[in-house]
Amino acid sequence: MRKHAAYVFDLDGVVRDFEPHDANPAIEAALGLPAGHVSATAFRSELLLPTITGRQGFDAWFAAICMALEEVVPEPERVREQMARWREHRGTVVDETVERLEVLREGGHRTYVFTNGTDLVPEELRLLGIDRLFDGVLNSADFGVAKPDPLAYAAAHRAIEADLGRAVAPADVWFTDDREDNVTAARGFGWDATLFAR
Repeated sequence: MRKHAAYVFDLDGVVRDFEPHDANPAIEAALGLPAGHVSATAFRSELLLPTITGRQGFDAWFAAICMALEEVVPEPERVREQMARWREHRGTVVDETVERLEVLREGGHRTYVFTNGTDLVPEELRLLGIDRLFDGVLNSADFGVAKPDPLAYAAAHRAIEADLGRAVAPADVWFTDDREDNVTAARGFGWDATLFAR
């Protein structure tokens, strides 16, 4: 593989995974909710989009998720007690990706994480012990626009150029994501993008 100026990795599903220690099934069982209900609630566009575009922080998102769950389980204390487990679980690292990142770092390459994330992402990377693997965090919450919008890639590219202190041709940026639409959009922008697969 040819050398690139920057190596960019999506976060969730690539660097970090919420399996196999997902707290949702236990929470749903405790609250009498159907399987998948917590995730479906958390990722409702009206709750998620303001969060990943920086219009509200993680704390506000968490409160909104709890309020939505309380519409189904009208016991606020019990909902918040159970959802504390969801809040505390910030995922686990994907070992094979961490190994690849470590090899790139050892080779002197510049590496970045590009995520449709919340304002909590930098802290989460520290908690997972992987902040050391990245020269920069390219976060939709900072850009005000999320993947796969072309403007998100443009903002990420500008941040890479600012970090490197020089202009970078789009083809000199390598990118991987586990979502096909994000990879397609990256290719459309001109990045050398590949679909992540374990």
